Amino acid sequence: MDFSLNLLDLERTPASDVKAKGWPELMRKVSKRGAVVITNHNHPQAVVVSAEEYERLVTQANSTSTAAQRAQSLKALQAEFDVHLSSLKADGLSKVFDRPARRGGKVTLGKSL
Repeated sequence: MDFSLNLLDLERTPASDVKAKGWPELMRKVSKRGAVVITNHNHPQAVVVSAEEYERLVTQANSTSTAAQRAQSLKALQAEFDVHLSSLKADGLSKVFDRPARRGGKVTLGKSL
């Protein structure tokens, strides 16, 4: 179902209608429209959605949050790597980083400390 992000675009039902017409009537509107805004004196008080839609929204919010946390962790890790790399270059190892790689070259070990 496609939902509007704007409360003004959703169907509105006064709380007094919910009381007078009952829960089944409200749920018919919800199943037809996807979501219904309950108003009190024409001011939005609540939005009613089905249980399935609520679970979908919670799952979507949690996965978005998890993805954002992963992206933030990756940025932090990249920043940490950049700091280490710049310190290695500052220590005079820039020749190693600037040298083009050779295909088929052999790795030779340096002197032990």
